[in-house]
Amino acid sequence: MANGTPKFSLKMPIFVSAYSLRAISKYYEEQDQSGLDKLCHLANHLRTFILAKLHHVLFALYFALLALHHVPSEDSTTPNGSLGSTDHIIICVSEDSEVSESTPLLRTSNSSFITPPPASITKDCLNWRSVGLLAMCASGVSLAIYLLWRQTQLPDFGYRLTLIEHDVWSDMDVQDEGTVLDPLKVVTVFFTQTDSPECQEDCLEVLHELQASRKEELPYNFLITGDCQAFEARGWQYESFFSQELPLASSLVIAFVGQFHRIPPNRCQLKVAQALLLESLKRRKLQPDYQLYVLGSNTGAVERELELWPRYAGHRSIK
Repeated sequence: MANGTPKFSLKMPIFVSAYSLRAISKYYEEQDQSGLDKLCHLANHLRTFILAKLHHVLFALYFALLALHHVPSEDSTTPNGSLGSTDHIIICVSEDSEVSESTPLLRTSNSSFITPPPASITKDCLNWRSVGLLAMCASGVSLAIYLLWRQTQLPDFGYRLTLIEHDVWSDMDVQDEGTVLDPLKVVTVFFTQTDSPECQEDCLEVLHELQASRKEELPYNFLITGDCQAFEARGWQYESFFSQELPLASSLVIAFVGQFHRIPPNRCQLKVAQALLLESLKRRKLQPDYQLYVLGSNTGAVERELELWPRYAGHRSIK
């Protein structure tokens, strides 16, 4: 951030057709909205956490196993550091060794003195703690593999959205200053215009000029500028404050920045609007059976474009 102006990169979205939008809406209609959907959402977060921490877990397990095999027994050393017991001392001598003055013990029967390893050593190698740690590691890896496979089964819709979050571009505070939206009730999307100058660049200045005329945040959920970006105003979290005539508790209000009385928003803005709808569906902030309206007066050009979209339901006027 330099000179008080936030910096952000400009990314062009990958455009999707109306047919793709219709297919994606149908896909989300068929999704189960019950507890299983919440479980899958939680599983995706768990998969991300496991993958991020997996190498740490493996290192911890490795060193834990090393520590288990090298823990000294209570009777293995004396306070002076010398051996206090010879129960676990093993002496192995080859049968081919010759008897000499330095090896008087080899004169015993069978010319060898071989002690079998105690059974406790074998038990220590496969005790319950080692088996438990290995089982936990195997379970974690198996769960991560399953969740990765599950993630690949979700459709790839092939779009990217440049969404500028509220705190990045706006100095207005919207925390706890509005009514929280319940995403399970959001079934309507209203598109309108700001009736302000259009912009192809320096769109942030246009938004700040719009804010200067108000004491609170702009009354929209999102704004779409002519430079192919979407700006979060009240977002998916809070109700819009556009008009009390609207069902605010069950709707999103999205505004095209500019005046579109005769000429519709440019192709880039329309594609960003489609991408924003898809992102709302993907995040479960919009119900699959939503309806689409054009809002306000002098929006005929916007209406002519959006009436070709899936789930378009008509035009609504407000006083």
